[in-house]
Amino acid sequence: MKQTKTASAARKKSDSSTAGAAAQAPCEETAATYHHGDLRNALIAAGRAALEDIGPRELSLRSVAKAVGVSEAAPSRHFAGKEGLLAAMAAQGFAELAEIRRQVAESGMKPDDRVRAMMEEYVRFAQRHKGLFDLMVGPRIIQPGIYDELKQSTTASFDLFAQAVCDFGRTCRWPDASLNLLVHAAWAVEHGLATLILGSRAPVARWPVAVDEMIRFSISLFIDRISAGPETPASRSR
Repeated sequence: MKQTKTASAARKKSDSSTAGAAAQAPCEETAATYHHGDLRNALIAAGRAALEDIGPRELSLRSVAKAVGVSEAAPSRHFAGKEGLLAAMAAQGFAELAEIRRQVAESGMKPDDRVRAMMEEYVRFAQRHKGLFDLMVGPRIIQPGIYDELKQSTTASFDLFAQAVCDFGRTCRWPDASLNLLVHAAWAVEHGLATLILGSRAPVARWPVAVDEMIRFSISLFIDRISAGPETPASRSR
């Protein structure tokens, strides 16, 4: 079975360059210990690290500022409160997921393998970034629609996935009228797996299976059903 490799472009990149810093006047928003070059991204990185330990509820702008080494007021120059920081972190997560999906879309795989890889990578992404994934798909951001960056990255990620599912469906003779259903069914399978695993709800202890095997089997079962083509009235009546 094919599995796609996540490229380094899908991972966050820290801007650690300090060229020319000595020639610049110290920024009044930063503490003496701060020597990065991109405070916004440094705060996002610190927030993401904290998510994996304490989750979005307990995360605070004060703790993130302290982790970076800046004043408590510094984050307010880049984010509209805690929710603004959470939205920026979620947007970065969706952008990374979109990049993974883009690599799969451009990999030259067969339509069924593209969908399989995208679904598996979704679950793997959730496993690698549990705290971030919880923020991305949870109700922590009250007004996600007001953050353009978040809207754009979410849309880009989902559209890549939806297009792959539609392309696969068409090769298996599914009518256009059914493609939206296929997209939502595929999403339900990958998201269901991710949330059940992260929530320690699956596998069920009394019905033990290997997690990786459960992931592959569940997705393959769905792929095989799409490959079988649409049901006809005659087949449903049997």
